Amino acid sequence: MELCRQFRPVVANKEQELNHGEMNALSRETASTGMDAGKDCMNRLRKLFEVKTLFAFVLVSLLISSLTQRYLGHVMSAPDCDFFNYYFAAQVVHDNPRANLYQGATDKNLEIYPNPPADSALSAHARAAGFGVEFYAVPPLLADLLVPLSQFPPHLAAALWRAFNLTLVLASMLLLARMVRVPILSFEFVVLVFAAYSFWPIHEAVSLGQVTIVMFALWTVGIVAYRDDRMILSAAAIALATAFKVTPILILPLFFIWKDRRWLISYLAISLGLVAAMVAINGLHTIGVYPAVVSSMGSGIPAMQNKTLSSLAAWAYYGKLFTLDSARAAMANPPRALLIAAKAVSGAFYLSCLFLAWRSRRRLDRASRAATIAIFGLVAMCVSPVSFRHGYTIAVIALAIFWVKALRTPPRVFHAVLLTLTTFTLGSLFLDLAAQAPLPQFCKICLAASWIVFSVLFCLDALYHAGGDGHAGGATA
Repeated sequence: MELCRQFRPVVANKEQELNHGEMNALSRETASTGMDAGKDCMNRLRKLFEVKTLFAFVLVSLLISSLTQRYLGHVMSAPDCDFFNYYFAAQVVHDNPRANLYQGATDKNLEIYPNPPADSALSAHARAAGFGVEFYAVPPLLADLLVPLSQFPPHLAAALWRAFNLTLVLASMLLLARMVRVPILSFEFVVLVFAAYSFWPIHEAVSLGQVTIVMFALWTVGIVAYRDDRMILSAAAIALATAFKVTPILILPLFFIWKDRRWLISYLAISLGLVAAMVAINGLHTIGVYPAVVSSMGSGIPAMQNKTLSSLAAWAYYGKLFTLDSARAAMANPPRALLIAAKAVSGAFYLSCLFLAWRSRRRLDRASRAATIAIFGLVAMCVSPVSFRHGYTIAVIALAIFWVKALRTPPRVFHAVLLTLTTFTLGSLFLDLAAQAPLPQFCKICLAASWIVFSVLFCLDALYHAGGDGHAGGATA
């Protein structure tokens, strides 16, 4: 018993030593965890600061580019020229809804030979008003809808059209802000609107009087409505956009991949209704001719302003960057090998994007799918035979979604750099202006091709990481 009494203090001392050791180890572990958390927080703050710095650089670039080209002014030698094509086509429809809007447009590439025959109704109306005009190359629905505007004097009609387009840009940004949870009465919304009005494709579309701004608004409505699970409205907006230009049809495979039957049925039903309306107004012959018009533009035109993979293939094939005039001369009789190669490159990129969308189909929520649709708007521009710079107005939707995400949650470094380069290249005109300098042809091609290359890389990166880190789904959640 005495031995036991002597042993107990020894055991107690050992237990105290062990407890002190465990407490010290726990304290060291807690301190280490706290230091790691602090370092992680500092790294996130540092990355966020870097993203904000990159975003500030992009904003300044957009502003300088817009100011140097006369902010929201006319950037072309023939301002509103595209609008006047629509305007005089609307006058033709006003006089005779069954008139042939596409006379002379079915047997040649309209980008190579843009002028309609002198005896066409379109040329006659333009000549009577003292204007020159190019082919009307979009479906007849736009001319039908512009009939009331065509009764105003040409320049007044152009001013009204410009004001309407500027209003549509603001309305589109309001919808985008709602989708990405940016308060309307906030500095962030002011920055968003400022960036949109300074974005070069929007700037150019407004100056040309292009229907691109209407397309941008319809894409925005379609994507935001899809995010809100309003399938009929979403399908109606995209169907109407397809009735103005056929490019949106390239996003249809996404809805087959996602098995969105309600969206697909709504889209097909509304599209058939729009086609029926055009047949009733313009006649079956006009609608039947239009596919030949689209087919005639299938080879595109490799001018510097036409930012497509087909143009990039032609620049590489000839080892030369083309202006509009020189491209028309070179592509009057294009080599068959070039046409095949251009379609192969575009097709390979499009199929790769579809594969990435299929690969991520099970992990995408509604918000991530909406972001994927926005990305495919940019994909469609890259693979279309004809996508002039103003066509990239649609990129604003995807870029806005991804920037909001990046400014809230620090993204991967590669993603942040690629997002910056894509926005800078598409949103400003600096690299295209540099490509017009007296440089070696290789340098000219690299500068002009950066628009396409960064767009392609941005799309592939976004689709590869869809539903995971770096995707924009969180920005709209």
